[in-house]
Amino acid sequence: MKIIKIDPDHPEEKKIEKAIQILKKGKIVAFPTDTVYGLGVSAENEAAIKRLYQVKKRPLDKPMTLFLRKKGGFIRFAQAVPLFAQRLINEFWPGPLTLIFKANQGSPPSLISKQGKIGLRLSAHSIPRTIMEKGRILLATTSANLSGEFTPSTSEDLDKALLEDIDLLIDGGESLLGEESTIVDVTRSPPLLIREGWLLPAQIEKVWQGKGDVLFVCTGNTCRSPMAEGLLKKLWPQRKKNEIKIDSAGTSARPGLPSTSLTQKIMKEKGVDISYHESKPLNQKMVEEADLILVMEKMHKNKVLDLSSLAEGKVFLLKEFGLGVDEEILDPMGGSEESYRECAREIEKNIEGVLEKLMGCGK
Repeated sequence: MKIIKIDPDHPEEKKIEKAIQILKKGKIVAFPTDTVYGLGVSAENEAAIKRLYQVKKRPLDKPMTLFLRKKGGFIRFAQAVPLFAQRLINEFWPGPLTLIFKANQGSPPSLISKQGKIGLRLSAHSIPRTIMEKGRILLATTSANLSGEFTPSTSEDLDKALLEDIDLLIDGGESLLGEESTIVDVTRSPPLLIREGWLLPAQIEKVWQGKGDVLFVCTGNTCRSPMAEGLLKKLWPQRKKNEIKIDSAGTSARPGLPSTSLTQKIMKEKGVDISYHESKPLNQKMVEEADLILVMEKMHKNKVLDLSSLAEGKVFLLKEFGLGVDEEILDPMGGSEESYRECAREIEKNIEGVLEKLMGCGK
């Protein structure tokens, strides 16, 4: 086994690269996290994951956690993302919270439970974050102990028998918190506390409770975002309408303008009345108060992030969140009636996907 000392405040590039190469060869690496020391392998290497189970003596019916590179990375693996889960992400990631989601088809098979669930976390520690970012890899992780034994918060505390079976130990000093992450299952409503860790139940409950807030954003707030707002309001279950605020705004909107006549006409045909709508310019307060922000184009996403760094992890293209497609919905302004109709069809299809994603948790 090799040992590398890495400065957690300023991770040395050459040492990080060495760790990346070891991981890409299917080897097991121990490293500090914000909670305790962890063991990790490349999440794309099934053989490495199998070996990690054997080394840790972990039961196969206890899936490992997938460490994410960035805050919005959950969208690649979560089939359903109820708004209370989004609020927990907004508040506690990066940090000591593991969330259990319904896994989608893009999730690593070895990390999916028999119930079709996957555990996701975004660590706040610089060493695993830098390894994943520089190496463009994701990590299948578990605590650096034999199953059921003491969980170490320093490299010196790792079990000697365990050290004999791993390939690299990264000594990054003491872990930041010294206690395991809190685990919450968000596949059901209300969410279920699986393990109490650094975060207390009262902290979790305070965040997930309360009214949800979804914000749609386009350019002028007279065509696309009013369509999306009106369609989601129509489709949202009547019994839950008091649990959510649905609104829209524009990155270059002039205040107080109605939606365009063609927008109103086409929405009316779909049973949606937006004659009341008045355009609103997007501002920092809207961005920070929203739980989820769905935009039409990448330039809108950039504008949202420019207004507040707190938008990271909660702003997505509408098509990205709704149907998992990294595509834009272009502005019909100035186009034919058919271009408006096509835009409305595209938005409606994605709003149906959004609704399914937000309402997809069990009872």
